[in-house]
Amino acid sequence: MPIYEYRCPDCEQLVSLTRGMFDETIPSCPECGESNLKRHFTKVSVVKSETDRARDVSWVDKDLARRLRKKSKGKLSPQFKDTLDRMESD
Repeated sequence: MPIYEYRCPDCEQLVSLTRGMFDETIPSCPECGESNLKRHFTKVSVVKSETDRARDVSWVDKDLARRLRKKSKGKLSPQFKDTLDRMESD
C-alpha cells in the first residue's frame, strides 16, 4: 500500500499514513484528533534495480547510436546491435 502524507490544520503536524490507493476517507490526526487533515504532496522516488539502470538508455543522445553504427562499419555483436536499436527507439 502507498504511503501518503497529511498536514493537520490545527497542530501543523505532518503525518505519514499507509492508505489504499482508492481510499477517499479523510483520516484523523493521530496527534490532536482533528478530522480534517489536508493531503501534503511530496516528491516521489522511483527505485530501479541495477539491471534496469543498465538497460535504461533514455538519457542517451539518439544521434550517438547512428554515429556508433557508422564507426563500427557493420561489425557489431548482437548484444551491441540490440543496445543501439534501443537507443534509437526511445
